[in-house]
Parts: sequence; structure tokens; C-alpha cells
Amino acid sequence: MKQDTFFDVPLSVAQTSEGRVDLPIFYYNVGVRHLNYWVDYDRVAPKLEGTGLVPCRFFNGKALVSLIFFNYRDVSIGPYEEVTITIIVRPVALKDPGVYLPTFLKRKGENWGSVGAYVLEMPVTLPLARAAGREIWGYPKFVTRIPFRLTGRYFAFEVKDPDADESIVAVKGMMSPGICLKATDLVTFSNLNDSIIKTIVNVDAKITLCLGEVSLDVGRSTHGMAANIRDIGLADSTPAFIMSSDNERTRLNPGSAIAPWKTPELPYPPEKK
Repeated sequence: MKQDTFFDVPLSVAQTSEGRVDLPIFYYNVGVRHLNYWVDYDRVAPKLEGTGLVPCRFFNGKALVSLIFFNYRDVSIGPYEEVTITIIVRPVALKDPGVYLPTFLKRKGENWGSVGAYVLEMPVTLPLARAAGREIWGYPKFVTRIPFRLTGRYFAFEVKDPDADESIVAVKGMMSPGICLKATDLVTFSNLNDSIIKTIVNVDAKITLCLGEVSLDVGRSTHGMAANIRDIGLADSTPAFIMSSDNERTRLNPGSAIAPWKTPELPYPPEKK
């Protein structure tokens, strides 16, 4: 019988404003609903100004934007929920591969080269996850409530405004039957310590690739995340495809600096204690 060594990797320690974090962070059991949208390139590009990154322009002239819900049931830093909005990008300092879709056929993140995801938004429900994301990787995390429901092929999740009794965004969907595939790793590019940081997220999962009917409603919130969703037009778009898993495992590794770049200020300053 083959030994399971997915989490058998060396650990390091990072100190955050909310306490110690062992790296990599281990996600032992995760539910994921990954919605992928083709979005007008010119609506997305301004969101990357000052980052040293640009959206990848795909064969159809569009940018690829993902809205992802994570139900982190069992995690080395404690369970929590998270929603991300990501844009597939490339650093301007690295060679442009020109053709991007073949990247997503490569299972190992080490082989993704200069293509990866920029995190535009990342609300979470756990203060330690917020601190780690901002201080170790430069992700724009903020803490709020994220109610959700996963029932078979039906899913629903919502991001609440942390400063007002309003909804930032509410999503409901019904997935069609799909095909089962082995998941690939993920790669992110972020800004931290005047560098562009590349991070590989190792993924071990079988995912279902499918279509679905999805409704996305932006609330009356004036929060920056609501503004970003309106600006890029997600509420007016239909997901091109959905990826889902109810038994995913991941390792969130420390990132590495790949190019110097002046770090822009992160949105959402720390909450007052």
C-alpha cells in the first residue's frame, strides 16, 4: 500500500500579529466551489495598476477571473471560511509566454512559469488567517461573516460587510453533472516587502468540472469588495465553467521573491482591538 506523504514536508515558523503560524499551512479537508468567468480585459486591467502584474489576455481577448468559496473544515491554524476573487496574470518583469491555457494542464505549480493568479479580494472568518495572509503573503484579507450552504450540487455563500449590516455579495448556484479530474496545483503572485512574491499551493483532490446556473447579487454595501465586483462586471456575467470538490487537501507554502517591485498599500487596514 502506497504511503500517504502529502503532509510529510519540513516546517518553518512565522510570527504574525495574531500569533504563531507553522508553514506550510496544512488544509486537511476542504470544500471548494470555483466559479470561472471570462471578463472584459479593459475592466480588469485597472485593478492591477501599481502591482507589476498585468492580466493574461486569452484567445478570446478576455481576462480570466475566478470567484471561489472555500469551506476549510480542518486546518492546521483552525477551521474557517474564505471567498476569493482572483485574476490570471503575469509579471511584467518576466517573459510573456503568449499562450496561457496550456499552463492549466500542468499539475505541478513549479511548471507554471510566469502565469498565476493575483488575489484581488480575500475575506475570511478567522483573525489568524487574516493576519497570516496579509503579513506572510501580502494578500488583501479582511475578517467578516461568510454564511454558506453546500447541499449536493446546490451551493450558496454570502460575504457580509464587516462595517455595516449589509451584504457585499450573495451567490447561489446549481451545478450540472460533470466530469471528474485530478486537480492541479495553484500559483499566486502578490506584492510584499518591495518584491513580487510567487507562491505555490499544492493541491491533492479530485475535482468535478461542470457547468451550472448561478445568480450573483451585489448588495448595497459601499465596501471596496462590492465596488470591485461592480467595476469588473461579475454580476452581469455568467460563469464559463465551475470546478468543485468536497474533499480537497492543500499545502499553502511560503512564497519567494521573483522580482523587485515597490509594494502598493494593501486595502482594509487592521481592525482595531
